[in-house]
Amino acid sequence: MNEILTDLIEHRSLTKDAAKQVLIDLASGKYNASQMSAFMTVYMMRAITIEELQGFRDAMLELCIPIKVDAPVIDVC
Repeated sequence: MNEILTDLIEHRSLTKDAAKQVLIDLASGKYNASQMSAFMTVYMMRAITIEELQGFRDAMLELCIPIKVDAPVIDVC
């Protein structure tokens, strides 16, 4: 995580694969609360790139828990 944070603070962006992996690691509990907070703080201080966003999206799709619904549903959100 230290290397990732250093790169981001120095305005280097993550690759799509690196962004995906860091989000998977965050979700799996690999990092402590301070590391997660530092990671989120960096993104409050700089713009996210399209490549990073694509990696985060891929991670979220991989981590999601699909549900099966046997009846018609409507999303009201």
